[in-house]
Amino acid sequence: MNLRTLYLPHRLRTVDFKEDSENPLIGEIQQLLVNQEFYQGPIHNKYDIETIRAVALFQEKEHLPTTGMVDPLTYCHLQQARITTIKSLPSSKRADFSLPRANILITESSRQLSLFNGNTPVRQYPVGIGKSSTPTPLGDYSIVYKMMNPGGMLGTRWLGLNLDSYGIHGTNQPWLIGTMVSHGCIRMHNSNVEELFSLVKVGTPVYIRN
Repeated sequence: MNLRTLYLPHRLRTVDFKEDSENPLIGEIQQLLVNQEFYQGPIHNKYDIETIRAVALFQEKEHLPTTGMVDPLTYCHLQQARITTIKSLPSSKRADFSLPRANILITESSRQLSLFNGNTPVRQYPVGIGKSSTPTPLGDYSIVYKMMNPGGMLGTRWLGLNLDSYGIHGTNQPWLIGTMVSHGCIRMHNSNVEELFSLVKVGTPVYIRN
C-alpha cells in the first residue's frame, strides 16, 4: 500500500486570497503552477486574472470545484506528496470498530447527521452545511476516501464522498456548527467526526436530504 505524506510549507489558514491581492505566498503558488505548466506569466506575487485562470485550469484537471481561488484543498493538491510504500497487516490482525450495516442520513433542514446500523439509529450529531450560494448537494452518495488529520479548516478527519471534492470533515471553527457556512461540505465538531470516522468504512452509504 502506498502512503501519501504532505509536508506543507505554510499553514492552511494563511491560504486565503482575493483578486488583485499581493502576498509572497502567491508567488510560490505561481511557481507551483509554472512547474505543472498551467501558468506562463511572471512571478510577481499578485493574484491577477492570469493566475486565477491558471488555478481554475488546475482545479478542473484535479476534479476540484472550479472557482479560480486557492482554497486549502486546492493548495494541498498543488503540493507534491512523498510516497511511502508500507506493508499492510493481514485483515485478521486489524481492529475493526465499524458498524456492519452502517449508513448515514444528513438532514439539511435540521442541520443533523444521523448514523444508522441498518434501520437502527446509533448516533446523532449537529453539522454545518453549505451556504445558499454553495449549497450541499442533495442525493445518494457513499464514502470513498478516509483521511486522518487533514488539518486547517478540515479539522482532524476527512470522509470523502463520490462527488467531486465534497466530504464530511471536522473544523477549526466549531462555533459555526449548526449554520449554513461551507462551500458544500458537511462540517462536524472534531470529537464527533473522529467517532464517526471509527464507526464507518469506505463504501458506507450517505443520504443527503432536505
